[in-house]
Amino acid sequence: AGTEASGTGNMKLMLNGACTLGTYDGANIEIVEQAGVENNFIFGATVDEINAIKADYDPVKLYESDPRTKRVVDALNGAFEDEDGRLHELYTALLEGASWHAPDHYFLLLDFPSYMETKLKAIRATEDKLDFARKCLHNIAGAGKFSSDRTIQEYADDVWQL
Repeated sequence: AGTEASGTGNMKLMLNGACTLGTYDGANIEIVEQAGVENNFIFGATVDEINAIKADYDPVKLYESDPRTKRVVDALNGAFEDEDGRLHELYTALLEGASWHAPDHYFLLLDFPSYMETKLKAIRATEDKLDFARKCLHNIAGAGKFSSDRTIQEYADDVWQL
């Protein structure tokens, strides 16, 4: 949360009936306002929660304290063929940081357990075909706010002052 660049993509998915699986941030806030949080799958810390812990955040503690998180992160360090080293670079960035950011700059390890629980909830939700179709329909019906007509009018009024 606080860094997610999902707006256009998630709005297009919503228009086509997709239920959002994402953090409560940016466009996802607007999506759940329009379609209902019960029709989407929101996980992880909020911007306020992240800001409250940011100064003392230690992803290594999370890595060491959660066996599932540790298994996943360790898999980035050699479990897959990685000719260009990007997975190892991600492993290092999560636990040690990189030249341009602190360790786990995007708080992935913080959100990982919540993500897994919410993803499994989303998968289970598809078992009730009628209820899941209803969720999808709520997303399509709620997507009207994101039309290009409204957006262009808002830019004309608020940004360009035409």
